[in-house]
Amino acid sequence: MGVMIIKASGRREEFDVKKLAESLVRSGAPDDIAFDIAGKVGHELSGSANTRAIYRMAKRLLRQYNRVSGMKYSIKRALYSLGPAGYQFEQYFARLLVGYGYRAEVGRIVEGYCVKHEVDINATKGDEHNIIECKYHSNSGIPTDVKTALYIHSRFADIKKVLELKSGQGGTIYKGWLVTNTRCTTDAVRYAECVGLKIVSWRYPEKESLEKLIEEKRLYPVTILHSAGRKTLEALFRNDIILAQDIADMDEQTFLARSGLDAATARAIKKEADELCPCTEGLPI
Repeated sequence: MGVMIIKASGRREEFDVKKLAESLVRSGAPDDIAFDIAGKVGHELSGSANTRAIYRMAKRLLRQYNRVSGMKYSIKRALYSLGPAGYQFEQYFARLLVGYGYRAEVGRIVEGYCVKHEVDINATKGDEHNIIECKYHSNSGIPTDVKTALYIHSRFADIKKVLELKSGQGGTIYKGWLVTNTRCTTDAVRYAECVGLKIVSWRYPEKESLEKLIEEKRLYPVTILHSAGRKTLEALFRNDIILAQDIADMDEQTFLARSGLDAATARAIKKEADELCPCTEGLPI
């Protein structure tokens, strides 16, 4: 038997070179580099190892090849860093939606048929009105379960009833969403598909999963930048700098003034953001 790896959930499975290589390819590494790195990681392992240790080894080797690919490989960890309370995850996903043409508002109190609700994100686009609840986890081993899907759908149903009464036959389409930075359980997905609740999570749905939405328009959270420590991130969040793209779109002096960071830290972060994101200043995202 080969090397056994321990998943964040505690489940054990045999180390798969191909699976690791495929994850590296998704981060932008060429096939040959990805398989070379995966092979080196496999060679360094012995006995058993947890996924965090494997991730650190792969990231270290990938950064030696290309710093941008190394940062992109950090997407999953960057999403876990949008905590500890998860409000930054809500802000981040709202900004992600704006990049896809939505109008998004965070933390609004709305009337339900029975009670009032604080909705994480209200998002509209065309004739769609979306009521979005975000479920943030700081640990990849905690999937979002069916109880969460049930709770979110019941809240949406209460809000939808009032919205439909107010709009009459206005043609607006109301949708409920569950957005999470981890995976959803099979029962959560089955229930959501049954009642029409939209899920956006890690690796689901296949063509519009969270990581694919991020990669499609390169809308990475600032937590992906290696030079940004916790205090730096807190300063960026306080100043409404959520996306690495926000930094790339500012000139150095504007970023220095707006972020409130010292010059050396600001320049290091600005350099990483510029490498990771193309400048879109003055252009629609």
